[in-house]
Amino acid sequence: MPGWVMNLLKQYPTAAKLGKARATSVARIPYISTNRAKDLVAGAKTSIASATDAITGQLVCATVGQIQHLQQTIKAQTKILATECNLPEVKLLKTFTGIGDYSAIGLMLEIQAVERFSTVKKLASFFGLHPVYKVSGDGRSAVRMSKKGRKEPRAILFMVAMSAIGSNSLIRDLYQKHVAKGMEKMAAIGLCMHKILRITYGMLKNNTPFNPEIDLENRAKTYAQLPKESKDKSRRYQDFDAQAPISRRQRKKREERKLPKTQLALSAGSVLPSPNLHNQE
Repeated sequence: MPGWVMNLLKQYPTAAKLGKARATSVARIPYISTNRAKDLVAGAKTSIASATDAITGQLVCATVGQIQHLQQTIKAQTKILATECNLPEVKLLKTFTGIGDYSAIGLMLEIQAVERFSTVKKLASFFGLHPVYKVSGDGRSAVRMSKKGRKEPRAILFMVAMSAIGSNSLIRDLYQKHVAKGMEKMAAIGLCMHKILRITYGMLKNNTPFNPEIDLENRAKTYAQLPKESKDKSRRYQDFDAQAPISRRQRKKREERKLPKTQLALSAGSVLPSPNLHNQE
């Protein structure tokens, strides 16, 4: 909830009290313009809220005060955590443009130790970023992000991806490339999240700071190792091999295909028409 809403509720806890206020007084609250203040007062005057007594107003003020106090405590503790945290993994993650103090600490709180994950695929599954095949009720199917597990680590990665798209040339180029191909923007952001997670895994696994050249080299190696397309498009995984071992039934079928049609008919026991019938007619 925005801070100006909390301040508004603390000063005017009920609709009846807000309806009696002046727009100029409401506009003194930060981030509330004069036009917004007029709309708020006009809406409060026509409100059908039933809880407008003093006890309800007191409870609203007390609740807002508790929330604001907790927010200040969390903000102070987060600042202390960022200044006092001297983990080498956090400093290593901060070398990636787009990961700040809070993001690096949040990611390490979720990962804990990179040795827990033998492969980057297991780390992606832990974050719920691995793709799964989903079918909707109307029969539409597609490959989507699984979003399994806790949502807090994905929220951290989402903010990191949004920051990296604007400040990191490697992630920005990747995002723009897939959007230009027709991919939806949210799907492209999810792809960037998965890419950032793979990069962070490599940084933590090899204990090396971020270097975009390393990623480009790994990408070139991956493309070079991809299998070449087969000439026979009808065969999916391997080329046709006539010398491969086959069953007796399959060998018999192949031998029958090589025989002429007349010989096949004789072997089947069918009676062929006599060639002299046409002359007799």
